[in-house]
Amino acid sequence: MSLVSAAGMREPLYGSDGTAEEMERLQFTLGEGPCVDASSSGSPVLVPDLADRGSGVWTRWPVFLGEASRADVRAVFAFPVRVGAISLGAIDLYRRSPGPLRRTDLALTLTTVDAIASPLLDVAGTLDAGLGMQRLSSTAVHRAAGMVMEQLGTSIEEALVRLRATAYSEGLPIQELANDVINGNRRFQEARNER
Repeated sequence: MSLVSAAGMREPLYGSDGTAEEMERLQFTLGEGPCVDASSSGSPVLVPDLADRGSGVWTRWPVFLGEASRADVRAVFAFPVRVGAISLGAIDLYRRSPGPLRRTDLALTLTTVDAIASPLLDVAGTLDAGLGMQRLSSTAVHRAAGMVMEQLGTSIEEALVRLRATAYSEGLPIQELANDVINGNRRFQEARNER
């Protein structure tokens, strides 16, 4: 599950297992994938076979597909989480074997996604969302993006893209790179000047 902030920033929130956590972090780092498409379009993204070149995802998610294949993910189903016209994010389901969702599974998923929206809006924390998992996201990424923005003299969007690209190219979790920036162990201005 990933959330979308009021400013349109996507952020991974929860993962049911290691593969789901990795796929959410990867989409956050790359800025591409089923969750990104579902939350921005407001429509479900159903890809029963990631190896099917006719599905159109090969041109939209080129890097995500390679990483998903290495993680043994063969099918993905992403659903936008919405309350009326408000997009809150998306929920992804992954499968290790290709194949479509059964009609009953699709209906159950749509009902579950609708039920999740209310607890996400519960800023007072009075509802029990039943999500006892560790949160994947961190404000550190946003804080580091602000620092990179200042170091490079760019927009916040460009700074986040630089963080994502650097984390991916160096094989680091984006939270680890963000912590290095915050702790002063990494400066993007210096890296730019060394080239």
